[in-house]
Amino acid sequence: MLSLAACAPSEVDDLFDESPAARLDNAINNYTELLKSNGGRWLMRYFANPEEEGYNFIMTFHDDGSVDISTQNSYVNDGAFYTDRSLWQVVSDYGPVLSFNTYNKAFHVFSSPQSDGSGHEGDYEFMILSADENTVKLRGKKSRDKGTVIDMVMTRLSTDEYPTDEDYFTALANRRARAFSSRIINYVLTTANGKRYICNDVTSMLWSFYPEDGSLLDNGEYMNAIITQDGVYFMEPLSFVTEYNENDIPLQNFTFQEDGSLLCVDDGASVITGPDRVDALQQSSATWTVNNSNLGGEFVSIYADIVTQCKSVFNQTFNWIQFKYNNNTAKFGIYFKNGRYTGNIYLDVIKVDSNTVRFAFDPNNDDYFDNNGKTHYTRLESLQRFIQLLTSGELTLSSENVMVPNPMVLTSKSNSANYITVGF
Repeated sequence: MLSLAACAPSEVDDLFDESPAARLDNAINNYTELLKSNGGRWLMRYFANPEEEGYNFIMTFHDDGSVDISTQNSYVNDGAFYTDRSLWQVVSDYGPVLSFNTYNKAFHVFSSPQSDGSGHEGDYEFMILSADENTVKLRGKKSRDKGTVIDMVMTRLSTDEYPTDEDYFTALANRRARAFSSRIINYVLTTANGKRYICNDVTSMLWSFYPEDGSLLDNGEYMNAIITQDGVYFMEPLSFVTEYNENDIPLQNFTFQEDGSLLCVDDGASVITGPDRVDALQQSSATWTVNNSNLGGEFVSIYADIVTQCKSVFNQTFNWIQFKYNNNTAKFGIYFKNGRYTGNIYLDVIKVDSNTVRFAFDPNNDDYFDNNGKTHYTRLESLQRFIQLLTSGELTLSSENVMVPNPMVLTSKSNSANYITVGF
């Protein structure tokens, strides 16, 4: 203890040997060198304001004070990939501040006034909150002066996986297309303790949330987000779930899993998935077409017989069978097209569990048909066999991706050789 006490005063003296101005100069120099180091290539998750989605920028900082900024979003170059070079500097203002101090066509559209007088009201100067070799945490300077805290993150981006900036944005567009679908609504956030929230508007990255036992009107929350190759990051933590979170962990950063779901990095347990597959099958926004080249068991020959009998009985070339929810009748069932004829045969959906369904049907009740549906069912023995097999027992619904279950396979629980593959 005496030894520790003896060395303490000199450590304190060392800490304050430099003036505040000298410490700030050192910080500016250190951040400048850090940004240029190891190729100087960084990915910025950028938010202009709390009302719109976030945008990705790749920034490559050069020794000569220039920076190449690349992006691909709807506000720049008509949505096509674009890159531009301008100047940058770490300056002294509120401490070290990263400033993009000459106009960059890829970047400054979000901070410059537009025809409406205000535009996106985004930042082009950023207070540097902290940094290490691979991560720089920033805060928008202009938005902070207006009383809005917008924190952003830059992460180092290597050329190994994405040799060019355009490679990254091409991969990001593909990831976004796979990650979500406008045909799937009612995504689900399940917190660590089992509380479930319905999530909508996810394709726009302007998410809405409400408790599963509530409603958007009464309990709705809105959060903007950004999608990267790694996952989804919300501009602010999902503070509305902290009351169900014993450790008060702010949920903000989610990463893609192999099955397409999004796992929260912050608590390691909360997860975002698509709706239960039985619910997804019935969503009014999705029409599921039977893939007649990917059927199994008895369905193979029955489908072939439907095609043959349609030609012989109606002199029409059979087109397809679809599973869909009919908005006009508020009924679910199969919808078919036989040449110039279309028809509906409705089914009762009995949800056994999230991935198991049983269909019920009464051929003696006209409520289960429209006119063409009744005519085709009556005259086509093969269509009767298709419905009978479909309603003969429970079906297990499976898909590789739990976020967008497309394609989806309906497999008989009593005979796994009998299955139907559907997709949109």
